[in-house]
Amino acid sequence: MQVNTTKQHYAIAVTQEVLTKKQLKELLKAAWLIEEAGGEGLLFSNHILEEYLDEEYCHGRSILTDEHERLQTKSSGERKKLLLDYQLAQQPKFLILDNPFDALDTEKIKWFKEQLEALKETTVLIQVYRREEDVLPFCTRGLQYQEGEFIKIALPRKEHSVDHTLAVYPIPEPLASFQDIPEALIVLKNVSVSFGEKPVLDSISWTVKRGTSWHLKGPNGSGKTTLLSMITGDSTKGYGKELYLFGRKKGTGESVWEIKQKIGYFTTTMTERFDGMHNVKNMIISGLYDTVGLYQKPTTLEIATAEAWLKVIGLTAYSTKPFRSLTEVQKRLVLIARAMIKHPPLLILDEPTAALDSAGARLIVSLINKIKEGSKTAVIYVSHREEPGLNFKNTILFQPSKTGSKAVLSRKD
Repeated sequence: MQVNTTKQHYAIAVTQEVLTKKQLKELLKAAWLIEEAGGEGLLFSNHILEEYLDEEYCHGRSILTDEHERLQTKSSGERKKLLLDYQLAQQPKFLILDNPFDALDTEKIKWFKEQLEALKETTVLIQVYRREEDVLPFCTRGLQYQEGEFIKIALPRKEHSVDHTLAVYPIPEPLASFQDIPEALIVLKNVSVSFGEKPVLDSISWTVKRGTSWHLKGPNGSGKTTLLSMITGDSTKGYGKELYLFGRKKGTGESVWEIKQKIGYFTTTMTERFDGMHNVKNMIISGLYDTVGLYQKPTTLEIATAEAWLKVIGLTAYSTKPFRSLTEVQKRLVLIARAMIKHPPLLILDEPTAALDSAGARLIVSLINKIKEGSKTAVIYVSHREEPGLNFKNTILFQPSKTGSKAVLSRKD
């Protein structure tokens, strides 16, 4: 009698909230999974990458890279590749893949899928996903987290067709206007950047004018994060370059604080870091003070403005609830409203739809469209995924080369 040794692979649909690190580690210890797989497994997740980054930052230990490289200098895609290589070398019996394709470019996704395809005969794979199109074809069984444990279910294959758009409310007016803001907010003239002997950017020339919107594209490791950190003032690489921020050349006396005051910024890691007990309304008001949470009594006008933003994002009923109690997409709506409450000259949105299901992504797209149409704020949007309904007239594409990434610009406004 022939024994069927074909591995069963699972997918976990997450449509409302991100599975926590604790829940994922509970699955790692599930007796039925260890028995079925024939041994212990590993968790492939941004949570694990954060642990390695903390180890490198706090103790100087580089686990995924050699001693001459730093994990923190790598792009999201490079970090994920290093983690997968490291984990596969340990030959786990099963591997939990927590939204593995988020923030990856097309080539990296293709590489990951090839690696996982080669694993399917020897290793049980459990994929956590938000979008049906991301599910690996050999993941044919489903799991669901219920009452503290994972149970086997039929694999959901159809997303809800509910119309997820925001209510028709106008963007609230700013409480005050920024003074002496030039027409050209960001200007780069033949800017090149290297890390040691590794060239990253090669002769980038780019101008972002008031009220324009740009889609920043490029494969993992092409220098997008490097460029953004130069604009926000978090990187010293802009000093000595022909880089002008809000009319002043970088390094001519402006402080990082002065730069950040004029920029609204969102990245997905903010939802994890902003985890205090501040309520939703106060989180939005705190954007006026560039603080995480509110530490002074707001004025009547500030409260009214925050309440108007809550109407825009459809969360009026959540005004006094703790920010940490919201779903992931609700947190992102709040943090984007927080970034916009003062109508900054520039708004940077770094992968705002990553790890969301299609319905959640449509809500974020709806808010971005409102901001583009109802304010004078310039928007830089960074994402590998082309979201339906979100059309930026201007794009800047970083194309890697041996001398660093070069920029290909397409302008329509």
